[in-house]
Amino acid sequence: MRQRTIWLSMAALLLPAALWPISFATAGDHATTPTSPDVSTRTQSDNNQGQDAPSRAGLDGATLGALLGADIAAQRGDLGLAARTYVEQSQRHMDIGLARRATQMARLSNDPRLVVAAANHWAALDRQSAPPRRILAAAAAEQGEWATAMALLLEVDASGQDADLEAFLEDAITSGAGAEELLAPLESYLTRHPDQPHALTARALLRSLQGNNDAADRDLERAETLDDKLPALWLARSQIALDRDDAAEALKYARRGHDLAPEDNRFILAMAQANLAMDDVDAAEQQFDTLMQEMPANLELRLALARLYLRNDHPHAAQRLLAPALEDDSAAPSGELYMLAGLASERLDDLDQALALYARVPEGEHFTAARVRGVQLLVERQRIDDALNWLQDQKKDHPDQSAVLMELSLSLLDQNDQRARADELLDDAIKAHSPDNNSLLYIRAIRAIEHQDLEAMERDMRTLLERDPDNVDALNALGYTLTEQTERHEEALKLLERAHRLAPESAPVIDSLGWAYFHLGRLDQSVALLKQAYALMPDEEVAAHLAEALWASGDSEQARRIIAGATARFRTHPTIDDLLGRYPLLTPLSPPPATATSSTATSQENTP
Repeated sequence: MRQRTIWLSMAALLLPAALWPISFATAGDHATTPTSPDVSTRTQSDNNQGQDAPSRAGLDGATLGALLGADIAAQRGDLGLAARTYVEQSQRHMDIGLARRATQMARLSNDPRLVVAAANHWAALDRQSAPPRRILAAAAAEQGEWATAMALLLEVDASGQDADLEAFLEDAITSGAGAEELLAPLESYLTRHPDQPHALTARALLRSLQGNNDAADRDLERAETLDDKLPALWLARSQIALDRDDAAEALKYARRGHDLAPEDNRFILAMAQANLAMDDVDAAEQQFDTLMQEMPANLELRLALARLYLRNDHPHAAQRLLAPALEDDSAAPSGELYMLAGLASERLDDLDQALALYARVPEGEHFTAARVRGVQLLVERQRIDDALNWLQDQKKDHPDQSAVLMELSLSLLDQNDQRARADELLDDAIKAHSPDNNSLLYIRAIRAIEHQDLEAMERDMRTLLERDPDNVDALNALGYTLTEQTERHEEALKLLERAHRLAPESAPVIDSLGWAYFHLGRLDQSVALLKQAYALMPDEEVAAHLAEALWASGDSEQARRIIAGATARFRTHPTIDDLLGRYPLLTPLSPPPATATSSTATSQENTP
């Protein structure tokens, strides 16, 4: 399914404005909502059907006065008050125009609850209207209620209007929706409406995702019989063919769709992907150039195309594509831009250029990953001193990241059996930055724990707490170390209770406090806190703490369940292994299912 994932993630950048989910939006609108849309099925009088504008004739004086006040509030910028008034009044009256106006006001107010309430009323009054159902579908999608969103859009499809099902499907799958939850409403709908080509095409895409190719083909053939001029059909055919490694067919279908909808850039992208799959890089570049000429300022598109080139092992093409963005000094620096450009240089064996690009990655999401990759490149060539100097040179440009760069330098030396040199480097930095060296003191204290030097660790942590009594990290680290490695549990408890008061939602602090209560024999408090910590931070060490506390409190069955789940979830679990070595009877009675392993919990991949 690799090609499918790539296609979907990039197609989202190319959706025309008329497609999901923008088709019902206005500038500045937001479709988020914390509530579940629930379209009412109440009946209404026939004379309200098809009403097109707010009719204030026949409204009582109180209502007219309220609406006038709402309009004045809107003019003054109080959109919240205006929206609430319109929604309240629309719910009192069976007027489609008023309900539509209330929905517009609610959307301008950016109050998701009002949006849902108003759109529900509008949809109940006008069963054939697409906009309120689109609005409710977007609200459901924002909450991950994909089946609800699909069902709402199928109502639009049933009314004979274009529900943009395929575009919605792209958004849903890219956002993590499961094929099964999207299929359920589709199956029910197609049982009642078997001749809807958009719905058949959407089901074919989902069946293909599940590997049910024969059923997908039947749906596509039926959809083609019903409407062979449907662009979405040919886009789906191209996508599915590419998934099946039939690039020639994918290209043929994409060209057919492009002939039908030349303004839809997704067909250009589909043709380019098919060209790449056939190793026709020149043809793919021509297609990509067409896209970039139409959207030259779309950096996200440029990055997405570069990722596609790199995944297909075409670093020269990726480098050419990224060059204009790298030369544009007016643009805000993008960490991913420099990361991808650095990766392209790596693939071309241009080490110096790769290092220069990684050094340009700005502070933010990709900062640390870029420095890690640069160090890895130099270590692979046994250039340890060069790697250290490369990191040290960057402190001038990124003084706020000096602690991060120091940690990377120490890790580099430690992993190359130069621990004494690492300690000396850190000590010198602490002296040079005194007294503004809190972050460096914290790093040295943590290293002291690793060296089993409790006295040095406590000395640095106490210095930190003298300077900053509310330093939660220092309180937590010192408190946990005291309760874990000494008998000074009451002293540890005071530190950890203070940390908890300062950061009551911090999972590491909650875990440490629960562990301190365990050592003091206060098992009920310990179990309650450790359960909370494990819910917030499902870590194997927290799981071991919770299981041991449950065991000590007499709940051996739940303790075994925690261990079974954790050993299935985490590939490595040294703390749990140690616990089972001390308490063999805690071993689960049956082996955990292998399929429960989390692929994300232990991922260490830093490169694109």
